[in-house]
Amino acid sequence: MQSKLIFIIVSIAMITLSSFKSSPEYQEVITKNQNTKTSQNPPKKLIGKWVMDGDLDTYINLRSDGSVIEKSLGAPLKRYWRLKDSKLCLKGTSAKSSAEICLEYELRDDILDILVITMNEMELHYIRNKE
Repeated sequence: MQSKLIFIIVSIAMITLSSFKSSPEYQEVITKNQNTKTSQNPPKKLIGKWVMDGDLDTYINLRSDGSVIEKSLGAPLKRYWRLKDSKLCLKGTSAKSSAEICLEYELRDDILDILVITMNEMELHYIRNKE
């Protein structure tokens, strides 16, 4: 039951993000101000393919160039990502008016490489794909 609820929440998030137009223009320079810390050089530990625990068809592939391939329902979608204020932020396009969703995340690499993303107080567990 809990995995179905997680799947529904992830699906809603992915549908929301899929409504944005894809664009390779997210390579723009990110300006820093006093209130926001942004990172164009993400930690190497985050880069890679992460498969949802219990659902091998749902994954996120965080690439070093700032793009991300997301798959939950339907075909994989290309998006863009960055770290902002210690959160993982996902965006459909580089347009400044484009909506961006920023989520709490935690890397647990003590035994297995696990990425935990918190969405609406629910933890979503992803395991690093070793292939």
